[in-house]
Amino acid sequence: MESTRRSRGQVTLAQVAEAAGVSLATASKAMNGRGTVSASTAERVAEVAQSLGYALRPRRAQSRRRIALHLEVADSPYVMGVLAGAESAARGAGADLLVISSEKQGISRAWMAQAAGDGVEGVVALTTPIDSRHVRWSRSLNLPLIVIDPILREADVDGLLAVSATNWEGGRSALQHLLDLGHRRIGLLNGPAGSVPGRQRTEGYRSALAAAGIEVDEQLIHGGDFSAELGEEGTARMLALADPPTALFATSDNLAHGAMRAARAHGLEIPAQLSIVGFDDTMITRWTQPQLTAVSQPLFEMGQVAVERLLALLDDPRRFAHPFELRTRLMVRGTTAGPPDPGRAEQG
Repeated sequence: MESTRRSRGQVTLAQVAEAAGVSLATASKAMNGRGTVSASTAERVAEVAQSLGYALRPRRAQSRRRIALHLEVADSPYVMGVLAGAESAARGAGADLLVISSEKQGISRAWMAQAAGDGVEGVVALTTPIDSRHVRWSRSLNLPLIVIDPILREADVDGLLAVSATNWEGGRSALQHLLDLGHRRIGLLNGPAGSVPGRQRTEGYRSALAAAGIEVDEQLIHGGDFSAELGEEGTARMLALADPPTALFATSDNLAHGAMRAARAHGLEIPAQLSIVGFDDTMITRWTQPQLTAVSQPLFEMGQVAVERLLALLDDPRRFAHPFELRTRLMVRGTTAGPPDPGRAEQG
């Protein structure tokens, strides 16, 4: 009860251990992410510590702020764009940015506790699987967390601080461009089911079709991840349909690149026989031939804003941080044109 809660700083780790029903050594390992403590025990200790108002000892004073950028794999132009902005913001603020890859293992409480114990004061996570536990861990460890383009494991995560682009508007603008060119059979290549930006771009796709009075054909939707391989696979599947699409909206440039490979493998000319729009506007758009029409999201600024907002939270932990969205815009290049006439369409 509130009357029995001790104020923050007065609760000892021994009291946390007693309330959680574990030894002092186990409580210490759980709170600091060290040793072999099961995930369920670590979670129980963290919840008890938070309910009692226990706080870890103040971190050792550092001459420079130290923050971490967590990502799963640094192998895409999208990641490089965000990373450049984050690094620029950290350098400008005189902070140290530690870039850490987990090879698709996600963020555990042990990892966060280890980071806090090593002097990391806040974390920016990029396209990382997130659920409500991460918000609780962030609070119990006094380690602010901001996520760029999160992949949610739950329908909604209350209290999550996120930075993204206007994905719904971007998806809708991509579809409107194709509709204005005269396309009516428009396929969608999408990312993982839990991706917040992927879901929003899909909603923009559906909204534009509905406004044009076009029923969504689920055969024209293929998703799973943002890779070129999936783009190639999904495009090949859609081109094999009895009534294939005349245009594709790919929710990442990687997917669009894969779509272009599949189109050429089927002997189709881009954009004369198949139009393609990507999303991100990374360097890939300048590498393709013809150059890729894409929705541009400000990747550099997304990384920059995430770091700036994280540093602001460190300076004033009481600051209320709203989710933050940066504007997208359509960049029309060489991969979109009107739909083929029936005679040319039959050539594919």
